[in-house]
Formats: sequence, C-alpha cells, structure tokens
Amino acid sequence: SVIVIELLTKSKSITTTIGTTTETTITTETTITTEITTTTETATTTETTTTTTTTTSTSTTTTASTTTTTTATTTSTTTTTTSTTTTSTTTGTTKTTTTSTTTTTLFISYANMVVNGDGETGSCATDSSITSPTGWNSDGEITQLAYNNSVIYSRVKTIPATANAGNCLFYGNTDANTSIWQTINLTNYADSSLIDSQTVKFNLSAWLGGFSTHNDTATVFITFFDQNNQKVGNVSSIGPVTNTDRQNVTSFLFRQTTGLVPAGARSVTVFVVISRSIGPISDGYADNINVFLYQ
Repeated sequence: SVIVIELLTKSKSITTTIGTTTETTITTETTITTEITTTTETATTTETTTTTTTTTSTSTTTTASTTTTTTATTTSTTTTTTSTTTTSTTTGTTKTTTTSTTTTTLFISYANMVVNGDGETGSCATDSSITSPTGWNSDGEITQLAYNNSVIYSRVKTIPATANAGNCLFYGNTDANTSIWQTINLTNYADSSLIDSQTVKFNLSAWLGGFSTHNDTATVFITFFDQNNQKVGNVSSIGPVTNTDRQNVTSFLFRQTTGLVPAGARSVTVFVVISRSIGPISDGYADNINVFLYQ
C-alpha cells in the first residue's frame, strides 16, 4: 500500500472599514489530497483443465488355433493455466475551508457627557438656601434651584418651559460672579485613535436666560486638555444671552456650537459662569447643559 498526503493551504485577508468599524476577514483554504493505492499481486488464479484422450488399439494375432487379442490404452493430458492480476487504486480528496472574521469597532458615544447637566440630580432649593449642584465643583453661591420655588425667587415661575426643562435649573444666587465646572475623560466616550485622526467633533449646547430687564447672564465654556493636562486647541463657548437677546422678557434661549475635537485631547472641562450686572440677585440662568461627541 502507498499513502500519499498532500497539504495545500491558501490564506486571503480582506480588511473593510465602514465608519468606525474595521472588519478583517481571513479565509484559509486547506486542501488535503489523500491517495491510497492498493496493489494485489496475489490474486493469481490458476485454472487447470485436464483432457484425457484414450486411444484403444486392438491387435489380433492368430497362431494355429490360438487367437490372442491385445488392447493398448494411451492417455494424454493437456493442462491450461490462466493467471489474473488485479490492481485497485482509490484516490480521496478532502477540502477544508476555514473563514475567520475579526471585527474591531472604534467606538464613539453620542451620549451627553456632562454629569447632571440638567440640574435634576440631587436636591433643589425651594427657598433662599444655597444648594450646590450635584456632580460639579463650585466657586461661590451658584445654586441648583427648583422652578417652583416659593420665596423671593418666585420670578423663575414666569420662565416659559424649555424643552425637557424638568424641575430644576442653575442660577447665580447673590454672588456677583459664581461658577461650576467638571472635567470629563474623553476616552470613555471615543476611541483615542479617532480623536487623533481628527474625525471626532463636539456639540455644546444649553438653555441660557435671565430675568426681565436685568442683564445678568450665564456663559458656558469648554476647554480640551491632553494626557499631560496641557491645554490643546481653542476654548469654545456659548452665551451669554443678554436682556437684549431676550427682549427684556424673563426667558431662556437655546444656544449651541460645534467644532472639531483637537488631536491629542484626552479630557474636556466644562465651565459655567454666572455674572450679575444689577441688583442684589444674580439672575443668570442655565439649564440642560449638554456636550456630546459625533462624527
């Protein structure tokens, strides 16, 4: 018996990039050829045919009164031999194809990255008390205030409802200038390679407003930093919304801006400043502060 195994392997790699998803397909085609040859030489058949021929010869001899008859018999044998050799060959081929697909998704989240940007987390003041916004660092008396507060701040009740305004807002209380801020890790929301390839954009938005003819305002800034906490790119901002913008009506106006996240950025700081221009109360208002990434 002879066994021959032939192994042939072919590999093909295809890489496809769609948006933020890179898909690599590796196709491996293995052909195994197995040849089994069986030769039987012992399959020899000997067939013997024996033919017997009998010849009878009769001889008569007469001597005087005696007659002698002799019979001779001759036998001849013919032998015929037939040999048969059988060879059997079986060939089998096994073909195996293996396809391996690896999908790498460079993620980007479109969610609002700002913690408690709507002022709905934690308690909200319903009177003249100071309630620092949950999830923010603060400087001064900036307060998370209920829309339906009851004391001297009942003026906020006159603010027309904004989209998804909820129950609370941010306002300046009594400080001339007060602020809140928070720093966000960008790599929790977008793959750093996408940021560094300059394909990630940001959207900053908020509802900003104030009271009547008072020009107290709120402004929102964002600043990007690299992994060494060094500023990269430019500062972006929305606001302020002035009393002129509001036409001297107590209200909110929607403001937004967009831009490219600078290469090397790994974090962003959101900074809200409320400033007083007149009177004892800083009536700059902000609500639904939102920063998200997109492509």
